[in-house]
Amino acid sequence: MFKRVKLQLLACIIIVWAFASCAPKDQVSPEVIRRVHIAHPLAQNAVSAHELTGTIREAAEMNLAFRVAGPIKRILVKEGDHVREGELVAEIDPRDYEIQQAVYQAQYDQVKAEFERLTELNSRKSVADNDYEKAVSGEKMLRMKLKNAEDQLRDTKLYAPFSGYIQTVKYEEGELVNTGMTIAALINVKSFLVEVDLPMALFIQKDSFSDFSCTQPLVSDSVFPLRLAGYRMKANNSQLYRATFSLDPGQDRRLAPGMPVTVTIHIKNQDDQTLSIPLKALCHEGDKSFVWLFDPSSTTVKKQEVETGEMAGNGQIRIQSGLSATDEIVVSGIQVMQEGMKVERIEPASETNVGGLL
Repeated sequence: MFKRVKLQLLACIIIVWAFASCAPKDQVSPEVIRRVHIAHPLAQNAVSAHELTGTIREAAEMNLAFRVAGPIKRILVKEGDHVREGELVAEIDPRDYEIQQAVYQAQYDQVKAEFERLTELNSRKSVADNDYEKAVSGEKMLRMKLKNAEDQLRDTKLYAPFSGYIQTVKYEEGELVNTGMTIAALINVKSFLVEVDLPMALFIQKDSFSDFSCTQPLVSDSVFPLRLAGYRMKANNSQLYRATFSLDPGQDRRLAPGMPVTVTIHIKNQDDQTLSIPLKALCHEGDKSFVWLFDPSSTTVKKQEVETGEMAGNGQIRIQSGLSATDEIVVSGIQVMQEGMKVERIEPASETNVGGLL
């Protein structure tokens, strides 16, 4: 019986060996080719930043004055008050102007009645033309005098021409003021201006200025965008050229005229270009950065070390060295890339085949 078991075991071994000898000698797994997006580095003009000290000032300051003379009856504001457009600021004693207006009103009413009577007679050819022309001139002259008296009476009240803050008040109630004498100064804070003096070396590059911003660290860590308002084309005694920028005070209500700010001016260098790539195409190993270069002849990728710079906006980062504008880099699936791996370029969808549905 033992011999029979031994023979059965030997038969099983022979059968297994026969099946193994029939199997293929080499089984090669099919190579996986990944489809990836490929892009060229983007060439951009190099940008340099220059910082200068500037000062915030109000967009406008107006001296408020009466158009008529007389003693001040009321001053309704004090320094630092906020006033709205059309709000009463001060008033001159109107009594003299009220009397003047009443006298001219009475004279005009009398002349107007006579003028209307002569007009009726003139229509019937019952009055001499010379007498009628005198009546016309007399009525017009008194009408103008009455209007002037009414205007002067209205001018005894001084209103704010725009909304803003009272900067100074120069007189007190009861003081006598003449026409045009400044009663108060009103500043407009609907918008601010930032003034900065540019050295000549910077001023001559003004056509290459790209964007502007300012900071005031004691107020906020924010960067406030500026808009160029203009330049003074003549230098001051220090050979500096004044540049003025507009600043929206609504960005931070703590900003106020007189505050110093640090103004940053970015300048594009037309003769010097840098490359930028999508941030998602960048890999890191330790303190080194690299990208995956695509070789169109072999459709393979290889690792390329690069030196990075500052962010370029729109998800791009500047490349200082390691790439050229003609290189092609992998911008998707970089986590699974290996040296020498074969890949297939994903062609961008045409404008008539959005989404690649056709």
